[in-house]
Amino acid sequence: MDYQTPSIELRARVALEKYRFHKTHSLGQNFLLSEALIGGLLDAAALSPEDNVLEIGPGAGVMTGLMARRAARVLSLELDRGLEPVLAQVLEGLDNARVVYQDAMKADLKALTGAAFGEGAPYRVVANLPYYITADILLRLTGADCPPDSVTIMVQKEAAERIMSAPGSKQWCAMAAELQYYGEARVLCEVGPEAFDPPPHVTSCFMRIDRHGTPIVSPADERLFRRLIRAAFAMRRKTLSNNLKAAFGLDAERAQAVLQAAGVDARVRGEELTLQELCRVCDALRA
Repeated sequence: MDYQTPSIELRARVALEKYRFHKTHSLGQNFLLSEALIGGLLDAAALSPEDNVLEIGPGAGVMTGLMARRAARVLSLELDRGLEPVLAQVLEGLDNARVVYQDAMKADLKALTGAAFGEGAPYRVVANLPYYITADILLRLTGADCPPDSVTIMVQKEAAERIMSAPGSKQWCAMAAELQYYGEARVLCEVGPEAFDPPPHVTSCFMRIDRHGTPIVSPADERLFRRLIRAAFAMRRKTLSNNLKAAFGLDAERAQAVLQAAGVDARVRGEELTLQELCRVCDALRA
């Protein structure tokens, strides 16, 4: 079958009209429908024919279908079952694309990716994410037992700036620290609101985070390290010592001893620390 006629974009527009699908604002449904635009985004994402791709929020399926042409397999997670007839029509004949109707924040990602791609097989995430789950889903993906090799996503420009912020800056936060521990982030391109249906009220960025081949820090206990990062930023006006006491039930003497062992100032705030310094605090806390 020739998938060029009708185009996947036309299929999607026809299916949305046929099934009278109404986008839901609360689900962050701002669809990308332009094949030309999405093709450019996927060029930037540099998908290869060997790639397994996990997509979260396929929308009307245009990106899903175009990725299926470029990659080995595509698994999409969609929360809204109202899109089921639309996606079935748009993806008809693309046997390497599968949609699972589950909440990405609750789904067993290891089981789903294992079943779709093979247990332990590498995969990449490419998605036009609903913006309201950006932080939560990024932290879930990058902290998973089976993390992707890369995450290429659409986010609000402000979120991209936070993710790429530096220690000590106003935007340096727990999310930035955890994501920079996972990998190296860069913005591939900016996308204006007019590219979406309906247009959001923000400028967006298509960005990629590549998992570090060699970890930039190696905490003795990774789960404790992630917990420490979140504790360090929990109350920004408090010192790290106070945040340690609140998060880990330490008394003042023990909290001060941990910071001294890590070689950081007893009066420091969590947002002033680099990943290397946070790692030293984590290892001192574990000792």
